[in-house]
Amino acid sequence: MSSSTKLTLPMPRLGETMDEGTIAEWLVEPGQSFKRGDPLLEVETDKTMVEYPALGDGTLVETLVAAGDVVEVGTPIAVIETVDTWEGIGGPDAAQGEAPGASEQPAPDRVSEPIRSAEMSRLRATPLARRIAKQNGIALDKVTGTGRRGRIEADDVRALEGAAAPTRVVRTGVTATAPVYCVHGFAGLGSNWAALRAVLQRAGLKTNAPDLPGHGRNTVDAEDIGSLVDWLVSDLQGQPEPVHLVAHSLGAHVAVKAALQDTSNVAQVTLIAPAGCGIDINGVFLNGMASAPGAGELAHLMRLLGTKAAQLDSAALNALAQDLKGYRLCALADAAVRGDSQRIDTIGPMRTLAAQMPVRAVFGLADRIIPREHAFHLPPAVACHMVEAGHMPHWDATEEVAAIIAAQ
Repeated sequence: MSSSTKLTLPMPRLGETMDEGTIAEWLVEPGQSFKRGDPLLEVETDKTMVEYPALGDGTLVETLVAAGDVVEVGTPIAVIETVDTWEGIGGPDAAQGEAPGASEQPAPDRVSEPIRSAEMSRLRATPLARRIAKQNGIALDKVTGTGRRGRIEADDVRALEGAAAPTRVVRTGVTATAPVYCVHGFAGLGSNWAALRAVLQRAGLKTNAPDLPGHGRNTVDAEDIGSLVDWLVSDLQGQPEPVHLVAHSLGAHVAVKAALQDTSNVAQVTLIAPAGCGIDINGVFLNGMASAPGAGELAHLMRLLGTKAAQLDSAALNALAQDLKGYRLCALADAAVRGDSQRIDTIGPMRTLAAQMPVRAVFGLADRIIPREHAFHLPPAVACHMVEAGHMPHWDATEEVAAIIAAQ
């Protein structure tokens, strides 16, 4: 049996401009055990509220910072005891402390400088809720939070009189923005981006969302992943100017490979629930979508994607079943997965691409297709955002994802 080891957890970097974050709440108490994937604490930045998930089973030995503390990226925040290996996190005596996306400077073994403490009575609210409240002149102490542990959500603020209008994405300090080119995932369609495109277009952004080969109205065969990459490279070369590539799931892998082939056509990249960032995947979903499922089977598969997908009506399910008819995606599924293991690697090419242009990633905290823990595998130069969503963050958290895309 493996012996247990004590590890020191660092404050993670959750965005390219993040230098520090606020400890919103510890979700595990010292002495309490946890399982892989359990949220250990909530961290708030100026752009997002995110749970820090456990990368293995263990016990929280000691917290080094308290709720309300403002902590710099890379600073030790807790000591845990575990028999598992937590990738990128070393023991208390190791030169560690790098969080995903943090700099390569080792963190100190203990907190040597005082940590700034926020008011403990500070109202708990998501960054989006705070932004909407500020835009509409609403005092947060007048809002009743319906989120976890009374947290104020965006819809809580919108429910008040004068805040019902949809939030527009605000871009500050930007004089020109690249058109947004959306790339759907496996068994998806260009039309999957309709809601997100509507928000971006209201913000003044041009958008485009084609069907990939083997999908929707694109009659080009999807023989393998390489054929998707080749098609995308060719289509990007036909665009009038460099684009902001926004790509989902398997499409994220395709987008990264295509961008590397010809960087002159791409200004920046945002990857949503990207495939190829870890070996685990829900193979039942991928193979189910490739096996020409009927409407009944599709209803179950859609529930795995998230709340909005689970609400598709029978007409939408029948239309999707018709589109998947003929096993047209079987070869693509075989190229992407084997059982519950991914056969593609996006980390290597992503690392190369991030050295040439801005690359961001968005993960859903409730993703049941690709584990959210894959966010910890990202190269340091890739900024990571985590939102309350399933595998389709651009459906479940449309405005938050739009804000991330539009931010420069």
